[in-house]
Amino acid sequence: MANIAAGTKVFSRTDRLAGLLDSLSGTPVDTVYVADDGEPSEEKTALYERDYDFNLEVLDLEYDAGIGYGRNQVFNASDESYFLVVDTDHEVPPDIDRLADQLEARPSLGGVAGLLFEHGKIRGVCHDLYERGDVLVRDVRDEKEVQRVAGEPLVEYDFIPNACLFRRECLEDSMWDPEYVIGKAHLDFYWTQKRETDWSFGINPTVLFDHYPGGDTTYVANRRSMEKLKRSKRYFLDKWDLRGLVLGRTDWTDATRRHRTVRYLSEQLVKSVLLALPPSVQASLMEFRDSVRQRRNIPPV
Repeated sequence: MANIAAGTKVFSRTDRLAGLLDSLSGTPVDTVYVADDGEPSEEKTALYERDYDFNLEVLDLEYDAGIGYGRNQVFNASDESYFLVVDTDHEVPPDIDRLADQLEARPSLGGVAGLLFEHGKIRGVCHDLYERGDVLVRDVRDEKEVQRVAGEPLVEYDFIPNACLFRRECLEDSMWDPEYVIGKAHLDFYWTQKRETDWSFGINPTVLFDHYPGGDTTYVANRRSMEKLKRSKRYFLDKWDLRGLVLGRTDWTDATRRHRTVRYLSEQLVKSVLLALPPSVQASLMEFRDSVRQRRNIPPV
């Protein structure tokens, strides 16, 4: 049996965390590490004091320390061979040993993720990352080969969902940038892995993590803070000396290929026109777009 730990970061959403912890009972996970950077509460204290069939280690972090710092802290507290990274709104299936079997069978794999079961639909935010000049493109570029690894299906991508089992050596080579509080931490992690390491990543589409997004007003206000999201995006672009990001087809499980292709081509046309305009005009149009997104409460890409 593989030696597996799990780690998550919690800000509020105690009810979601309770569901995650309950789901980890009966799985191969030996220890669960929780990085808590939210306000203390009686509900959290009661949750942490419950008895589980795994070891629970709670790390009390500075308020709003952020996703990058929190994930690094839970990983640094662990010493297991494999480390499952999940969000508090996930529930872990009992068959994550399938992911460990694939990591053991292919030493070049840094991490294998499952797909997300959300609102009656299967989602898989997995795609490739590549540069077009000084623009980073996120896109499913080609039809992917479904491989067999340890008797299980595997599809390789540069960017895979948060519900991922990592090989310890992969995270020792490159972890998360602690500058990211909210937004772009996940993208930055996988772009760093692609640029600076030789690890590959993939998904096993037979392993499904239940996903219950959303949360209380405190969580939503923090998670959708336009100021924080803009800061993270600007930091990402400056860090990698990029002018912008282009989103193509980012979900491998999108079955509506015709609609997806039309939407993709339309987005590319709009973005190619935008990038051809003078910088001052681009800035004005982007400010207008962001103001519309803010009114509609939509996070910036």
